[in-house]
Amino acid sequence: MKWRYYLYSLLGCVLFFSCYDEDTLTVDESGEDLVRFEFPQGTNSWDDDVVAIKEKFNVCIIYKDFQASDLNRTWTGAAGNQSYFGDELTSDEQAEFMIGFMKNHVFAYLSPQITQKVFPMYYYMVYDCHVPFVFGPYDLKAPVKTIFDGMDYWALCMFYGESDPMSDMFYGRIEAPETPEDFWEWRGIILYEILEKAYEKGNIIVPEEFQAGIDYKTEVESDPGTEENPNYYAKRGFPGASYGFLRLDALSKIEYTSPSKNFFAYIHLGMRYTSEALEALHPKANNPLLWEKRQYVLNYMKTKYDLDLEAIAKIPDMN
Repeated sequence: MKWRYYLYSLLGCVLFFSCYDEDTLTVDESGEDLVRFEFPQGTNSWDDDVVAIKEKFNVCIIYKDFQASDLNRTWTGAAGNQSYFGDELTSDEQAEFMIGFMKNHVFAYLSPQITQKVFPMYYYMVYDCHVPFVFGPYDLKAPVKTIFDGMDYWALCMFYGESDPMSDMFYGRIEAPETPEDFWEWRGIILYEILEKAYEKGNIIVPEEFQAGIDYKTEVESDPGTEENPNYYAKRGFPGASYGFLRLDALSKIEYTSPSKNFFAYIHLGMRYTSEALEALHPKANNPLLWEKRQYVLNYMKTKYDLDLEAIAKIPDMN
């Protein structure tokens, strides 16, 4: 009888996975639409933008008609212990602003080739996204700008609700970008996550010739005052250790890198620093290998993947 059990189990798995296709959003045989929201969600100009983004990148930007439970779904099909709280956007102005940001500062720099199977089904635009904390007698509120680990979604929050002085002191507040520097930072944080996930999925291939001339065995130096040492990490062709868009730390030990990690560190370097900023940090005359490999990666990513890292590194012109 065991063979029947295995057969039924296999059939169940096939039926389960046939209900979801990463490349299309379909209706299952029962007639239940797998898309939980009406899409597009309106007839405004920004709704045309989200339709265009869906058609090109296969992700639905959702800005209303969702609940906090949608931010806490699990693979069992029901919400577990709720962690994230947040609401739909509260005005057309918020929707226009956030979708305009996604269109002009995120998707404008990407191509479907590099983002294939990277995006989830939904990308929520959330108002007042936060996590509650209890600290002694205080009920605190910690803001959440981005979520990249949802079951079937990512989320972005640029507009924050009411808070209290204690929460603001401990965790700060979310403020929508206003200055060019603000937009640069928000853009970089999101694009870094997208490119990191694309890299992890194998959408970006490391060319074999990239590794030529880089020593991954000899220990590196990173302490202040060792910049002229032949083993200083930047002089050896290592951008550093990548821990997020704003954190490209000094490489303190050679064991903290590898050929794969180093190539992504160059992607990070290219999108984080303009030539002028890099010259101030690691002068070209003292670090020729770093600059040589940086230019190689810039050219490679632009030619092969239509990804202009230098454009991402520049402070945007908001005029």
